[in-house]
Formats: sequence, C-alpha cells, structure tokens
Amino acid sequence: MLANTTIIPNKKQSVSISDVAKTLQAQSKAKFSLLCPDGIKIPLPEPLTRLLLIAAEALTSKNAVTVLVRNSWLTTQEAANIMGYSRQVVVDLIKKSRLKASQLGSHRRIRFTDLLKFIETEGKEGSEAMAKIVNHTKEVVGYDEAHRRRKRKKYMERAY
Repeated sequence: MLANTTIIPNKKQSVSISDVAKTLQAQSKAKFSLLCPDGIKIPLPEPLTRLLLIAAEALTSKNAVTVLVRNSWLTTQEAANIMGYSRQVVVDLIKKSRLKASQLGSHRRIRFTDLLKFIETEGKEGSEAMAKIVNHTKEVVGYDEAHRRRKRKKYMERAY
C-alpha cells in the first residue's frame, strides 16, 4: 500500500509544488477540481483539498511527507504510542472516564477522533496549569525579568 510511502521532492519538483501551495493558500475557500488526462473534471472534497495543501506546504518547506493511514478505532497500545504514554496510563485514563473508549469483549477501542479531542483538551489544560504555576512562582518568589537578568549577569561573570 502506498499510504506509508515517504515523499521527498527534488529541486525541480519543489518549484512546482510551491506554486500549487501558493494557489491553494490564496484560494483556500474555493472549490477545487481534479482534471483527469481524458478531460473529465472531478470535484475535490474539502478534506482532500486540505490534505493537498498541508502536503504542499510541508514539501515546499523542504520537509518529507508520509501519509499514515489510521483505522478509525485504535487499540489502547496504538493510542499510547500516539500520545507517548504507556498502555497502562491509557487504560487508567479510560477507567477514570477522562478518555472515551468502547469495550469490545475484553478489548478496549478508542475512536481516533476522541483521542484527538483528548489530546487537544489535555494540551490546553496543561498550558493553563503551567501558566498558574508560573504566576504562583512569581507571586511567592518574586521572580521577574529583573531577577532573571541579575542571575544571567552573575552566571556570565562566573563563566568568564
């Protein structure tokens, strides 16, 4: 299956890919069609247009692109691999009802869209928690920009 093939364009291809990316960006709300060699026009659904834009932007930036086909339902291990957690952490999140899952016999399955929602929510909560910690530290310790400059100056004096 070609879905796990990595694409790395050469210089000549990069120029035409850049043109495609610019056109897609400039007309992001437009409806695009695929023009087949026999002259038939096939309307491109929005998800395919978005995928094409993402790939074109990445290739234009000299990045390789690999399309990874995922099942819409994941095992706990697959979810753990995506999140960078252990499988047991994923199971615990499911038990605590923080991550939606379905039980199929003795196996748990997580809908990929639910996993993405969880990751997005966790990211926001993590950022908010970090901001609270930073603010609390500033209040308690009085850590501010002037304090940081003094510490940096002391370090530089010792380093040289």
